[in-house]
Amino acid sequence: MKALVYDKPGRQYSGIREVPYPVCGSDDVIIKVMSASICKGVEHDHDQEGVGTDLAVYPVTPGHEFSGYVEEVGSNVTRFKKGDRVCADNTEYCGDCYYCRKEESNYCPTFGSLGHNINGGFAEYVRVKKEKVFPIPDSLSFNSAALGEPVACCLHAVDRCEIKYGDTVVVFGAGPMGLILAQLLNHSNASEVILIASTQSKLDLAEKMGVKTILMDRNDYSVHTEKFRAEHPYGADVVVDATGSVRVIQHGMTLLKKGGRLVQYALVHSDEQLTLDPRLMFNNELTYTCSFCQSHNFGRAVEALSDGRVDGDLLVTHEYTLDQFYEALDENVNNHDSIKVVIHPNQE
Repeated sequence: MKALVYDKPGRQYSGIREVPYPVCGSDDVIIKVMSASICKGVEHDHDQEGVGTDLAVYPVTPGHEFSGYVEEVGSNVTRFKKGDRVCADNTEYCGDCYYCRKEESNYCPTFGSLGHNINGGFAEYVRVKKEKVFPIPDSLSFNSAALGEPVACCLHAVDRCEIKYGDTVVVFGAGPMGLILAQLLNHSNASEVILIASTQSKLDLAEKMGVKTILMDRNDYSVHTEKFRAEHPYGADVVVDATGSVRVIQHGMTLLKKGGRLVQYALVHSDEQLTLDPRLMFNNELTYTCSFCQSHNFGRAVEALSDGRVDGDLLVTHEYTLDQFYEALDENVNNHDSIKVVIHPNQE
């Protein structure tokens, strides 16, 4: 079969290759991949020489966001059959460590992830453990179902926000994660969700999704601050950072009400260290926390996509074949108007 393979970090060490079709174990499901979405940060890290991802073990086939048809099932698999429409949770845990036994498998020290340290979905076929496969309704497109993983991660972040009824929530960043977070938060206990970002086309899309927006001037934060403070003089109860910018995180703390909470969702990709004002945090009893990735949220993610709380199809801006992967990645990295770019491994 055809697959994208990175021998080690760096485009020059990768290629679209013919590799063996995966062996289906007794508890496995083989999925014929119809849509595999690019996670810009992760795929870009794979593509950078000497960088890679924190979880990666090379050589590996990337791709942790995918959906498709069941192609083959193992002898112990009774829930699925060939031809079923499915998506899959990319995570794997040992199930027996200190954290897994506490039902905190997100912290498992042997955390496994398809597309990082296990071969993933940028291939014609991918092997997945049976308990990680989820059925999808006919009404849900493969493109939208491929976003199950980012939606699941965002659901974990929403849980970390601990939204109380009537809270005002600010989300910084209108990339795919910011747009997903804003949609999910719009269906939470929050009374108002405001998305602040610097790309007008993405804010326009958020408005279509029913989310209130404010345009950010990256060179003058006072512009959006004044607009926000005019309606919310006390500030926000919760701020969620989906930018990964140290400057934005520091600024977000200043927009919180007393007793407010900031949740850092996006990874800071630079080597810059985050410094928070301890006096501000102490005097206002502010909370700073983070949200890494998800465990056991995939069922809820599929439900959110299926019932329209998250409109996955609206997020897909570009589609490519597997042979066009590098063109697709460059599009995603360099075009600020792109949101989710989807690869179709079984389409010529």
